[in-house]
Amino acid sequence: MSEIKLNKARAHNRPAACLVAALTYVAITLCHPALAQNAQSTPVSIEARISLEWDQTKGVYIAIGDAIVEQDDKRLKADEIIARYDPQSKGRDLTDVTATGSVVFVNGDNVARGAKLDYIIGDETYDLAGPQAIVTSPRGRMTATGSITYNASDIAKKQVVASGAAAYEDDTGRVVEGERVVAFLAEDGSIKTIDAKGEAKVVTPKGIVATADRLNYVAATDRADLFGNVKIIDRDNIMRGARAEVEFDKEISRLLSDNTGKRVTGVLKP
Repeated sequence: MSEIKLNKARAHNRPAACLVAALTYVAITLCHPALAQNAQSTPVSIEARISLEWDQTKGVYIAIGDAIVEQDDKRLKADEIIARYDPQSKGRDLTDVTATGSVVFVNGDNVARGAKLDYIIGDETYDLAGPQAIVTSPRGRMTATGSITYNASDIAKKQVVASGAAAYEDDTGRVVEGERVVAFLAEDGSIKTIDAKGEAKVVTPKGIVATADRLNYVAATDRADLFGNVKIIDRDNIMRGARAEVEFDKEISRLLSDNTGKRVTGVLKP
């Protein structure tokens, strides 16, 4: 097993060919940020089982075979990782990373898993592709068959967008589902509100199920506003209407009609 280490002082003197080690385990230590733009650069390691290529002209690193990139509390693992930087920049800070095949991205307490990850480093934004994309955190988890996009470019408007049979489950067991689920986050990463469209649904830990064409859920008040073909199921009780306001913590549901004149209905069992 061989190991190669680099630093910025000698980066210009080492030919790219020396960084290709087929069918070996290779490790590189760099002196610029990789997975986040830190105020002060910290060491980054890149390693791979099959090969590692460095194209200094294009500003590209290509790691193949159980590839891993690590910095601080961030760790990206995949079958193949391509990391890019501007070769004309002074610090050669990485700008974006693409990981393909069995992707696992650990960022502190958050873990993202999927088939492919495209990460824009400066914007703190990534797109995670399915078919079984999942992002977990201590507060809950988001899943989707299509993709999950995390966008923290605006600290006041951080959001997670999941598409394709998407679902968010918090640490209490409450679930919000839809073909498209958008979670708006507070600065500390906690959920503020969730919008769901397309077979939207909320399932509470007590077993209350509310479905609609679309819904908006507010975490602070544990309340949801539902729109279109609303149905609320609470044990043997079923209520239907065009709109609804549901306070889950208080177990209060208000079914409302719309301008079509269609009546609000309910089947209530004592």
